Amino acid sequence: MASGLGEFLRSLRRGLVQGEQNSPARGDTQVGEVARARRRRDDTSMPTPLQREPCKTRPVFELCAKGSHGSYMERLPSEIILKIFSFLDAFSLFNISFVNKQFHDLANSNALWSVLYASEIEKKMWRPRVSMIKEAVSSTIVEEKPAGYWKKLLLKEMAGYKDTMWKTELKHMNPHTGMPALTEHVLRRLHIQWEITLTNRHGRESVYEQTHTFFEDSSVTVCWSQGAWPCMYTVNSLQLHGIMCPASPAPGDKPRWRSLIRKTALQRTGHCSFFGADRLVKVLQFDKGIIVGLWRGNWKIAFIMVNLHFHKLIERSLLGSRFCPYLPADDNAVDLDYSRHGYTLHIVLHNPVQRIMCQRFSPLYTRRVMSQGEFVQLIAIDFANVSEHVPVTKFSLPWQAHGLQGEVERCCMMTLTVLDEAQRPFWCVSSTVKMYRRQRVLDLENEGEQFIVLYGDAEGKVKMTFVWMEEFQHYFLVQLVTMFPTAKVKRHFSGEC
Repeated sequence: MASGLGEFLRSLRRGLVQGEQNSPARGDTQVGEVARARRRRDDTSMPTPLQREPCKTRPVFELCAKGSHGSYMERLPSEIILKIFSFLDAFSLFNISFVNKQFHDLANSNALWSVLYASEIEKKMWRPRVSMIKEAVSSTIVEEKPAGYWKKLLLKEMAGYKDTMWKTELKHMNPHTGMPALTEHVLRRLHIQWEITLTNRHGRESVYEQTHTFFEDSSVTVCWSQGAWPCMYTVNSLQLHGIMCPASPAPGDKPRWRSLIRKTALQRTGHCSFFGADRLVKVLQFDKGIIVGLWRGNWKIAFIMVNLHFHKLIERSLLGSRFCPYLPADDNAVDLDYSRHGYTLHIVLHNPVQRIMCQRFSPLYTRRVMSQGEFVQLIAIDFANVSEHVPVTKFSLPWQAHGLQGEVERCCMMTLTVLDEAQRPFWCVSSTVKMYRRQRVLDLENEGEQFIVLYGDAEGKVKMTFVWMEEFQHYFLVQLVTMFPTAKVKRHFSGEC
């Protein structure tokens, strides 16, 4: 009886509240909300036997994080994290050290890397005695070594057999160029390629693989012309990386190691200059010899070209990291007398298709020039000596992209190598150069039009003068001069020049 009366009263109250909500005279929103709140309170105040209070659950990570600061992994004891790290291989342990500072300190523990080093030594063909291995990585010796010692030792051991092989091959020098004679062979055998990474204003990266390479005696020209290229004004920076691709890549292969060679900011106007154009593209030149071809009218990238010198090219393509380039160690100083003896100059003018000119000059002797600071000058071709003048074919820079092709006139690649008397590289340049028309400054017997090619950086300068012979349809190189700061000569030879 009581339950029936209670149910009747609740029904009556709900009807009255509903009537108040539907009444136009009392349609105030606040009154309706109060009525609905009363109804919910009345419904929950007298639960029926069939009603059950719902179970409130919370995720486990909320319970773990309650009353604490930091992630769940950070609150684990260091001993447990080290135990987890002990099941990782060298590649995974190296990568996990970049997660945070705690992982970096723990992943560089000598206790972990000494065990990996011992297992790596056991894989070698010569297999030393087990007692020698245990003695080498005993707990006492491990603790005595500085942090990161066994890590460096293991990484050198893992790459040692490959380094020994190609470093031995690079010891054989080409007597004509002064560069390793088997550089192209080693690059192809190791499957070394180069990638371009473009970063836009929002930090998004796009990677492009090479489409064409052209090898010369002392350099390689790499071209990229395929893919969906962005507009030039949306790109913030360009990075050039060297990679070693597997001969037969598999779907489960680990990410390839990238070695930074160059990084250029494309939005800085001081790093860019107009290089040339034809009826389809216009070409811009950036620092360090990077040229970018843009489609006329929309500023969309058509192709990118880079000329790379063979000097330390394999080391720069393999031994750097994704963010830091390879820095070669300084060679031992040469006898001071070599700075006063003859130099050797090897120069090649070429494009991505063919060679235009190749000359070698030796020996060359220095003289001081004080006109624009203190420089040391090497004159390879003197305009007064007609017998030294060299004929050169037409300058051009052919390109190909998306099924179209063209040719930019009076532009090409220059690869220049200067060697000291000990045949050590003194100055190595790989860059694009452009020919400019100039007034007749040199008093020559030929009446042809004169052109000049200039190149300069912090290490030296190059000046070439050409004369166009209409009857032969050839250029003649009538002057070739290189200059170096005396400070560079002193630094190279560790003394006075």
